[in-house]
Amino acid sequence: MKFWKTAAFSAGAALLLLLTGCGGRQADAGVLFREAESAAEAMKSCEAAFSDSLVFTADGKRHSFRSSGKLTYAAEPFALHAVRTSQSDGLSGRSESYTVTENGGLWFYNRGAEGWEKADAQGLDTSPLAQIDLLGLLKSAEEEKYVRGTELDSRRVHKIELKLKNEALRGAVENIVTASGLGAGSRTIVQTLLDGAPPVYAYAYIDEESGTLSRLELDAAGTLDRVFQNIDGAGVTVRVSEWKIAGSLSEIGTAPPVALPAEAQKAAEVRAQG
Repeated sequence: MKFWKTAAFSAGAALLLLLTGCGGRQADAGVLFREAESAAEAMKSCEAAFSDSLVFTADGKRHSFRSSGKLTYAAEPFALHAVRTSQSDGLSGRSESYTVTENGGLWFYNRGAEGWEKADAQGLDTSPLAQIDLLGLLKSAEEEKYVRGTELDSRRVHKIELKLKNEALRGAVENIVTASGLGAGSRTIVQTLLDGAPPVYAYAYIDEESGTLSRLELDAAGTLDRVFQNIDGAGVTVRVSEWKIAGSLSEIGTAPPVALPAEAQKAAEVRAQG
């Protein structure tokens, strides 16, 4: 019996050495993430899709906010085509816009209820991290942890857990505070809630072959729910049942060009008031 225990231990140790010494070592999550972030910042073009859903009750009344969109991005010359849809407590909306470089300047075109309008967009931050919704989560990451190698859309990817700064909660917290009436008479409640929030986590999927980001996702209803359980004497009971954010990148470096449609080219200019 002692012989078999010794043999099993030796075989296990040998296998461990083989895995760690010949390609089995766990990848460095921090390095993978920083390289993917740098690649995102340097993208020449891409297509992106995203979705965001928030469902909660305030004193038993159900509220639902959902949005989704698709973007085509080009870095040089800068151009962005965005189509977004939303549902806010049953009210639906859709928007379509182009931001394009014209004669050395930037112009924003938006399809409104009465047709296309355009406005000067000088000074706009045209970087991918500023213009592509899902990449905003990258800027909130403060700690990375390797989860495992897996498969996404028939491609091998690294799955990385991201610990996010509390600032990643701001949009959802603001929506809840406004819809529930918690913010009435207080200018500091949102920041107070953020300061006391528990850690929030997301997942990044990085393509093994190219090192580029493929997908980001967050599913943290429980975390957001705990934020609103820490209020003393609020007078409003809030329970969060759903909070999800997801997005993906594709056609990196090969996205089709953004072309302003003919009807938008005739848009009237809207000037800022004052």
